[in-house]
Amino acid sequence: VAKEHREEIWERFSNATKAMHQRRQEHFQELEKVYEKNLEKKQEIIASIAQISESVAQNHRAIQQQIKEVEALRESFFKAGKVPQRVNEETWSSFKDAVRKFNRNKNSFYKNQKKEQHQNLEKKKALLDLAVSLKDSDDWETATPEMKRIQSEWKKIGHVPRKYSDK
Repeated sequence: VAKEHREEIWERFSNATKAMHQRRQEHFQELEKVYEKNLEKKQEIIASIAQISESVAQNHRAIQQQIKEVEALRESFFKAGKVPQRVNEETWSSFKDAVRKFNRNKNSFYKNQKKEQHQNLEKKKALLDLAVSLKDSDDWETATPEMKRIQSEWKKIGHVPRKYSDK
């Protein structure tokens, strides 16, 4: 560029790049505001999951409903968008912790239920052995009330694992 035009062209170029950088900074500031709103949404979702995990239900139907709620919250967490880079790891780890806590509590309920069902199975097997020993008895006066007691106790015991219930 000729010396006489050099200063004028440099000023025009400098003004154009300053305007472009200013628009870029404004764009990133707007993105940061959006990320902050996303962070608030995600923190609310994490709080909801944590609240559910604190009070896991004590029956199958209610737990299934809670599982659906947690899955819906998980989906909304992933759809909420990006968060500021400085809190990204922290947000992700608190989300994982909340979901893990819910899953642990849910799994412990089902493990306890399974354990209880196996204990019920053992009780019913003991009653069955007693009933088998009484089935050929000719002493009706003692065998009949004992069989009735066994039947009523059988009803009180509760559920056994499905694969054994019909046997």
